[in-house]
Amino acid sequence: TSSKWAQDFLNTNVEEAEAREISDMEPDLAQFGGDLHEESAHVEKLFWAPVSVKLDDDSRLYVTESNRHRVQIYEPAS
Repeated sequence: TSSKWAQDFLNTNVEEAEAREISDMEPDLAQFGGDLHEESAHVEKLFWAPVSVKLDDDSRLYVTESNRHRVQIYEPAS
């Protein structure tokens, strides 16, 4: 799912939103021949060069990625 900030970005950058709408965001991994680097480079939901991990006082996990220029935040299951 997209964060509020990602949705704001896509609302502002209409061409990017349109391209994402028609793109195959989960391609068949077999086409990459088992090359994990190629898989992570082409499949957005996969990590691509995570560089740090932090756990806060509320047990949220923060993962920063250099190649995707993003921070992913995971909250504990309720």
